[in-house]
Amino acid sequence: MNFESPYQLERITNPSEDLQSELWNLLHEYSISKLGDSNLEKKEFFAILVKEGKTLVAASLCYLFFKGLNLQLLWVAEEKRGMDLGTKLLIQIEEEAKTLGATLVFGYSFGFQAPKFYTKLGYKEVGMIPNYPEGQNCYFLCKKLTTDSP
Repeated sequence: MNFESPYQLERITNPSEDLQSELWNLLHEYSISKLGDSNLEKKEFFAILVKEGKTLVAASLCYLFFKGLNLQLLWVAEEKRGMDLGTKLLIQIEEEAKTLGATLVFGYSFGFQAPKFYTKLGYKEVGMIPNYPEGQNCYFLCKKLTTDSP
């Protein structure tokens, strides 16, 4: 599709954090205006890091919006896998999500990554893209969070 005057199309590699933030804010403002619920306005982008000394051994990137925490990635160094670091990190992520008022955590994992890790910890498969990447599947996972009541 060609854009005609007065429009110009620009492709940016590695957009700046400021541009990303501006675009997410524009989408969020529009979405909140349609949802009409001020309880859904809170949003936050954060990382949780696990270090051994100064060495990063596990990490996550998370984006909270609409009372849901999008777990964008969870990574554990290959030599540290099988030591429960991923489980402990995921539990910490879920606790942080609850503290922020989230009612669920959602994300995705490819078949060659760790979908069984998530289902073992209570996540449900809510969708799948078959043969993506080629020869694998992409699983969408979600876990509803419970709040601890006295």
